[in-house]
Amino acid sequence: MRLEILEHGHKLPARLFIRLSELLFRQPMDNVALTAMHRPDFWGRPFFAVGTQVLRGPSYWTVGEREYMAMLVSRLNDCPFCARVHTETTRIEARGEVSIDDPSVRRPELAAVIPLLEKLTKDPESCGPADIDAARDAGVPDEAIIDALHVGFLFNTVNRMANAFDWTWESEGHVRVAAKVIHRIRYRLPGFILR
Repeated sequence: MRLEILEHGHKLPARLFIRLSELLFRQPMDNVALTAMHRPDFWGRPFFAVGTQVLRGPSYWTVGEREYMAMLVSRLNDCPFCARVHTETTRIEARGEVSIDDPSVRRPELAAVIPLLEKLTKDPESCGPADIDAARDAGVPDEAIIDALHVGFLFNTVNRMANAFDWTWESEGHVRVAAKVIHRIRYRLPGFILR
């Protein structure tokens, strides 16, 4: 259900930021940012703090690998909004370490953690210690398993919001601009708009 207030119910600093961004990029502001700026205390600041840490903070996984995980979970959740932008963001961030079109282009540790993410996304009740042990046995360190689980948590949450609120893209150009913005800002919105 698309909520009109998420597109127009913002405070003055956020409205100014939205207008300037739309003029600069010649595309509408994306729905994640619009939602974050609408209720910054409730969802915006916490979401972007977690997102920045999980997707761009220190990790065993490269930025491209984490974007790949985000894309994978979004596809498993049938979330076209997130799957489209994180497919494009993976293309930007991958630097040859992972390929959207060729699953053989990824390190064995990433291949080993993917079944865990798939199971947690599609059938979480059936997931147990054996699934963690399988990743460990393939050489994935515990901190890397935790990092992958954080990506899964983040996208299992935001995918549901995107689908529930009917977030959409205007065009493929809009998706490409959003992916480039994600690359540049590294999931950080200016603090003054999240007040």
